[in-house]
Amino acid sequence: MPYLRNLLPALGPWRRVWIIRALMVGILLGLGGCTALRLSYNNAETLALWWIDDYFDFDKTQTERVRADLADMARWHRRDELPLLAELLESAQALAQKQPDATQICAVYERGLLRMQALAEHALPAMAAVAPTLRPSQVKNLAAHYDKSNRKWREEWLTTDTDTLDKRTQKVRERLEDFYGSLNPGQWRQLQQRMAASGLDEAQLYRERVRRQQEALRTLDGLRGDSAVSAQTALGKLMKEYFQSSDPAYRAYRDRSVAQTCEAMAQVHASATPQQRSNLVRKLQAYAQDVQVLMAQSP
Repeated sequence: MPYLRNLLPALGPWRRVWIIRALMVGILLGLGGCTALRLSYNNAETLALWWIDDYFDFDKTQTERVRADLADMARWHRRDELPLLAELLESAQALAQKQPDATQICAVYERGLLRMQALAEHALPAMAAVAPTLRPSQVKNLAAHYDKSNRKWREEWLTTDTDTLDKRTQKVRERLEDFYGSLNPGQWRQLQQRMAASGLDEAQLYRERVRRQQEALRTLDGLRGDSAVSAQTALGKLMKEYFQSSDPAYRAYRDRSVAQTCEAMAQVHASATPQQRSNLVRKLQAYAQDVQVLMAQSP
């Protein structure tokens, strides 16, 4: 269950890359509405440049390179990836009208994860072109952002077990209600029981978070002045680390969390009323229609 909030964790300095932030969050976790999804997607290049530049404070040459790469990625994603996301949403709609088990739900999640992997792989050459040009001050700027983010994370999540569990449970409830509508008392109790038995371990999540950040900083320091080929190899290792952590304990925890999430979703759907299922289908249909609109628009 804790993996619900960890679908999009940090991937070095390019965490929550532009299109994941603009679209995958909307599809997998729920934006406030379809208009927000379209607006984010159509302005993703500008938003992403602002966001990344805040981490590195690019010079003029770097800015122009990143802007051009983002424009290329936008065209690729609209042409090649939106149709695949449309198919994914169609599958999710069909499943929502049945009684899926945990295995079927996890299969949909894995398909979404593959789309994230495809994006990350497509972004590698652009990342590798810029990384060797980063100055020590720019890497220090990234480290400062990490420190600030980690302080906030600790303040919010490394509290007492009861407080953390209550906050996580409430956040999961909010996400579920975005799609199903209000949960009834029985469903709420089921969710609380599921969360209590989930083995939530914020300390382990935090250790993995910091480990990945430190590895990203070491990698970027080592790439200064290197070739784009070497940079792509090194960044590819970082990317692989995100999708398959080298820490066995964390991998086991992640796998358990994903399985628990799928089981919990199957239980929620099994208990859903006809109205709740109708709400879910309408929500997915709205996202699917949004994707169709985006596919039809000129880049």
